[in-house]
Amino acid sequence: MTSTMDPVQKDLESRIDSAGWGLFFLMSGAMLLVPGLPQGSWLTGVGTLLIGLSALRAMLGLPVSTFGVMMALVLVATGLGEAAGVAVPWFALMLVLCGVALAFGELIRRPHAA
Repeated sequence: MTSTMDPVQKDLESRIDSAGWGLFFLMSGAMLLVPGLPQGSWLTGVGTLLIGLSALRAMLGLPVSTFGVMMALVLVATGLGEAAGVAVPWFALMLVLCGVALAFGELIRRPHAA
């Protein structure tokens, strides 16, 4: 598959990805250092981070993964549910989401120009 992105866009996308990983590790480490955080805080944080990065990509005109946004929404909903004392089977939801994406993703994808 060939990319239609110019080198500036590729560089920007790479920088956003690197910053995202940095924020992920920073957030995860900081949460481990803070005792007594509510259940679901990490899931909510990861989901929020993914949504924020997707929003930034959209604002900059970069490709946004629909699958990634859906996963992020599941993570946020699961984290908030856990904080409220509701047991949400996030792993099962992720498996269902992966199955739906794989089974139906190719059916709704637009063909590439030749």
